[in-house]
Amino acid sequence: MRPTLTVAVAILLLTAGCGGSDEPKDAGDDPTTTPAPTVTTTPTTAPTPTATTPTPTKATPASTLIDYGDDGITVARGADTAKLTGAPQDFKDFIAADLQRQQDTKDDVCAKKPEIHVERVDTRGWAAGGTFIPQCGGNANLWAKVAGGWREVWGGQTLPDCAVLEKFRFPASVGGTQCGTPDGKTRRYP
Repeated sequence: MRPTLTVAVAILLLTAGCGGSDEPKDAGDDPTTTPAPTVTTTPTTAPTPTATTPTPTKATPASTLIDYGDDGITVARGADTAKLTGAPQDFKDFIAADLQRQQDTKDDVCAKKPEIHVERVDTRGWAAGGTFIPQCGGNANLWAKVAGGWREVWGGQTLPDCAVLEKFRFPASVGGTQCGTPDGKTRRYP
């Protein structure tokens, strides 16, 4: 055999022994592999949260909304406000102070300390989340920047009050697309 032919045969034998074609293998063909998740993001949607701390969307000039995902960010102590990536510092300060105020309130029924959960922040001055006391329950909250400072403008366990959403001009991306009226009905917002 000629040396060139010997090399060609060796290459053929080596590639034949590799067990298949050059086509990419479908992850579903091999039970030992897990297909990689498909992640699609747009400027107004949140990336899939991680098991520890959700990765927020970033506020851009076109979108001032930061969405911390379905579970939001849990603020159980003042230092946890550092997890509110992208949120204005005055909002973080407000949340830390409100948490401290709630935790300083004596409660003979609930042994656990309150937590604040932040789900969405619009850097122009609106936020949504809730207050939760483990083993006791909680409620949803809406916060707004009013007269230069943040404050809770609504809290409850039902749909937000339409009058509050309108008064503080909440964007639907923060306040939601449905609200409650004084007669107990649900209305589309805005």
